[in-house]
Amino acid sequence: MNGELPPHPTDDPDEEPEGPLPPAWSSRAQVIAAVAWPSFLAAAFATMLFFAFVDPSLLHDASVPDVESTRMTDYGLTFFFFWAVAAISSAVSVYLIRTSHLPPGDGDDRR
Repeated sequence: MNGELPPHPTDDPDEEPEGPLPPAWSSRAQVIAAVAWPSFLAAAFATMLFFAFVDPSLLHDASVPDVESTRMTDYGLTFFFFWAVAAISSAVSVYLIRTSHLPPGDGDDRR
């Protein structure tokens, strides 16, 4: 071995790829992925940042007294709360982009 990597199958434009290509994503699947993945990452970051400054036992003291919860339950519920907030934000962004009434090419050209 001389330390070189073997050529990637798509390096040669004339070569046909081996095996069938994966199916293209539907428009709905693309929208779901565009909302779910960034909102998941934002929720993970927000949860880490939130619990860097807030002790989960403080959440328990501020909640309904009859509800028993563990630290892990508090972490999970807080993560899902942040994920829902971020998903709503992403979904509204996708909705606004998809429902804009500007024809293609008539956008703002202030580059």
